[in-house]
Amino acid sequence: MSLLAIQKLGRNRDTPRLWIESQRLESLGFAHGQPLHIESKPDTLILRPAILGHNHVSSREVPGGRRPIIDLENESLLANLAAYSEVKIIASFERIQVTPSHRAFAIQKSRLCQPPFRVLEVFVGGGTMTAAMHQDENFRVIAGVEIDPLFADEWQAANADAQLIQADIRALHLSELPEFDLLIAGIPCTCHSNLGRAKKHLAGRPETGEEGDLFLPVLSLISQRMPTAVVLENVPGFASSLAGELLASNLKRIGYHVFTTILQPNADWGEIEDRKRWLLVATLDRPFSLLAPERKCNRTLSMFLDTPDPSRDEADARRIARTIEGLKAHNARHEGLGHGFEFTVVDGTETRIPTIPKSYHKINTGPFVKTPSGLRLLRQSEVERIHGIQLRTRHYATALQILGQGVQTRLFRQVFQQLSDHLAQAFPVGKPPC
Repeated sequence: MSLLAIQKLGRNRDTPRLWIESQRLESLGFAHGQPLHIESKPDTLILRPAILGHNHVSSREVPGGRRPIIDLENESLLANLAAYSEVKIIASFERIQVTPSHRAFAIQKSRLCQPPFRVLEVFVGGGTMTAAMHQDENFRVIAGVEIDPLFADEWQAANADAQLIQADIRALHLSELPEFDLLIAGIPCTCHSNLGRAKKHLAGRPETGEEGDLFLPVLSLISQRMPTAVVLENVPGFASSLAGELLASNLKRIGYHVFTTILQPNADWGEIEDRKRWLLVATLDRPFSLLAPERKCNRTLSMFLDTPDPSRDEADARRIARTIEGLKAHNARHEGLGHGFEFTVVDGTETRIPTIPKSYHKINTGPFVKTPSGLRLLRQSEVERIHGIQLRTRHYATALQILGQGVQTRLFRQVFQQLSDHLAQAFPVGKPPC
């Protein structure tokens, strides 16, 4: 018979306290009244039966007998364990060993980090999030996980010194990932967006969709490695979903300070594209709070558009003219039925435009740019300016998919700058390296 337990190291006022309670202790040689010999080593406490000793096994009365209890409340004996959040207890015959748990070691290691912080990104897409970190010396992107080879190639080209792991995160074992200090992820949101739920018939049950369970391996990875900080983003509806609520509540339970908000790009961050996002930032050391500049966008769309070129505008408008006419007819039919379908047309004077979706290249929605020759699509260079990133791919459909499902890089550059300042204050240079 043996005993394996993982539990928190208690405290009575300011004194650490170890409490071990189990009927099995008696069979292992630790019966009620047994004196204890206690040996304290770095990060380890060893207990053995003794003939004489100041500490004894106590007990409590339970149905059918008494249950042995080892209750140690001694600052000097427990000093080597007091810094850890939980302990692992391994008991065999006449020997009990108490050490920090693997998770406690990970937490303590994360709390002793110093910049630059090693960054792992999962669901990397085309790298719109890591691009927001490239100019910050406190962050070093070391690895990314992506299943789609098209997006993986774009991310690898932008992060040439980092390791790209091309796999479904569900299939990865923890040992196949490098050590990291910061986890960032834009968890795929198709099942949690309004359009995605409608297409996949997931009303009220987004977690049952093809990608709806991807928050589970993310949460497992965090709980195993306990990185210094975690940054997650998704559509606003994710906040009230079961997935979003479980993520936030479980991170709190395992020891993180959790901050969540809904980013309002147009009203608070001066962005022209009003791509609202749910944001979660979890930190181990102390609470983080994001300060929005509360700066409404005052730049017109014309500042992001290419210089007018009549011949190019005419060619672009002609290319999609038949599709636009079909869309107008389609929308007119639905308007007659009271459905209210329509697409957005912009002329460059706007200070706010709706989200540019990842399917924008399919010409089934707006915004479309009004020109003297007709309506045209936003060009790749224009959407890149709107997002604050320049991609390496020149393939229009690929670029719009990356930008449409990625983050607004210019906005997230401000988010990561605030997190960088927060972590640099908590973990100044001079502490032991991670």
